[in-house]
Amino acid sequence: MNTMQIACFLEVGHHLNFARAAEVLYISQPVVSYQIKAMEEELGVQLFTRSNRSVALTEAGAYLYNHLGPISRQLGEVVSTAKAIQERERSVIMILVRRLTDYADLTRPIKHFSESHPSVQVDIFPPSDSSTCKLLLSGEIQLSFCYQYEIPAHSKLKFLPLKKVNYYVLVNPEHRLAAYKALALRDLEGEKLLLSDSELQKNGGLVSRSKLDELNIQIPPAYSTFDGMLLAVEAGVGFTIIPCGAKKRFSSLTKIPIRDLPHTSIGLAWDPTTASPAVLDFIQTAKTGTSKN
Repeated sequence: MNTMQIACFLEVGHHLNFARAAEVLYISQPVVSYQIKAMEEELGVQLFTRSNRSVALTEAGAYLYNHLGPISRQLGEVVSTAKAIQERERSVIMILVRRLTDYADLTRPIKHFSESHPSVQVDIFPPSDSSTCKLLLSGEIQLSFCYQYEIPAHSKLKFLPLKKVNYYVLVNPEHRLAAYKALALRDLEGEKLLLSDSELQKNGGLVSRSKLDELNIQIPPAYSTFDGMLLAVEAGVGFTIIPCGAKKRFSSLTKIPIRDLPHTSIGLAWDPTTASPAVLDFIQTAKTGTSKN
């Protein structure tokens, strides 16, 4: 019986739903089912009764659930302490930095933290296709400088907002939209919206597909890279929408605020169950700097 099996068992036992357990653990539902089956075969105990509509703990499963929960939490605390000790030994904080942000909101805390913690190195994690949540939960990074919508509300991860940012339209200076000082969604009617693995796609609740269809906004296949998408925008193929700071500039592109989209926040995300003292100090440094602004 391994820790993954226990984690899957406890989440399914808590939610009585395999799909919900998979969502919380950031793994697929078949993986959860496999782990539960392997645990049942290893122990020789049926943990759940299943039907097409419901999942329930057996009496033996309920007994294990009530006793494994406290043991698992205690084990988590022990592992967290061990990781914190290792983190102090390494004296390195790995931060994932997403693009299109006002980096001053990160560079200032790094500067102040480095002055007060000269033995701790703050390093930047290389670009990755993995999600922010996955990297934080796996321990590959200790902090992420990212958008708030990248951290689901139901996640155990924490988020400290440092700055609010608005959404902007980017177009070629010769595009008809470039003449606007500010835009509303209705002004984009009939235009072509270009996307990559971008913030508009990650923030699926920002603009509904039905709203885009209503405005006859065309959405061609997504570009494989963000830079490729920007090149197409620069060529005048269409427009794109991104969140960024007011001071952010894009060479050869016109940037126009869009009024009827809600703002989002840029900030720091972390896993409180594994955060080392150095990471918590960095967060406090960033929080103190924000309160002074």
